[in-house]
Amino acid sequence: MTEEHEDQRGEASRRRRGSRGGRGRGGAAAATGAEHEQTRPVTGIDEPRIVGRRPGRAAESVAPTPETIVAPEPVEAVAAPQAEPAPRPRTRRAPAAVPAVEAGGDSVVALIAEQSRALEALRAEVAALGTKVANSARRARVGIFVDVPNLLYGAERGERIDMGKLLDYLTTDRELVRATAYAPVSDNPSEPVQQQRFVAPFVPYEYRIVTKPLKRFADGSIKGNFDVEMAVDMLSMADRLDIMCIVSGDADFARVVEEAQSRGARVEVVAFAGSTSAEMRALADRYIEVGGIAHLLH
Repeated sequence: MTEEHEDQRGEASRRRRGSRGGRGRGGAAAATGAEHEQTRPVTGIDEPRIVGRRPGRAAESVAPTPETIVAPEPVEAVAAPQAEPAPRPRTRRAPAAVPAVEAGGDSVVALIAEQSRALEALRAEVAALGTKVANSARRARVGIFVDVPNLLYGAERGERIDMGKLLDYLTTDRELVRATAYAPVSDNPSEPVQQQRFVAPFVPYEYRIVTKPLKRFADGSIKGNFDVEMAVDMLSMADRLDIMCIVSGDADFARVVEEAQSRGARVEVVAFAGSTSAEMRALADRYIEVGGIAHLLH
């Protein structure tokens, strides 16, 4: 056994005795341990470990001096918050008074009946107004019947009338049903009908031309009378017309005027003043003197 090994065993026995008796920890054991620490090389295992913080020193108390005493800053007075005004109580409006219905079913039935009558009266007024509007929107239906000899023989100072402009004048804002010109023609075969005096003015326009030969009398006079033909046509069309224009002032048509008016047609007499009878002027719903509108018919 070496000397170094014996020293280690003796040191170990001294450490055990010191831990049991309590005295050897601070005496010889401490000295021997110190010597051994000096001779033993220091390793990483024997380095001291920090397991906690060292307690710091207590702060020294220093008595305050007058120079170190700082007066506290004055605290501004804070205004106390004002109390909010209490909310005003809401007032509810009382509902509108509803008329009380009388007890019993008779009053309710009477009220409903009265309202029904008022509603029916309103419906009737609306229907009547609709009829008026429809009638005003519809153009009047017009028929024109021209007694050509009466019109041309009655022309004052030989004035020439444009039959197309006359037709336009009589149908302004109206619906033309038919325009008929009753013209006598010559029995001379060498003269074309379309070029004859009583026919030619109506050919270019929307006239239905009814012709018949002139009557020659022993004294050499001629006459073309269409009273019967005109009367039959006017009465047969009276129910389909709103306005009947008779371009003639002959009093022979007075009875036809009355009959057409009795059927609801409005009669207008159109003629020159010199060829118009007083009876026709009086019976007509409207009299149109051709001489007064001659400037529109040239």
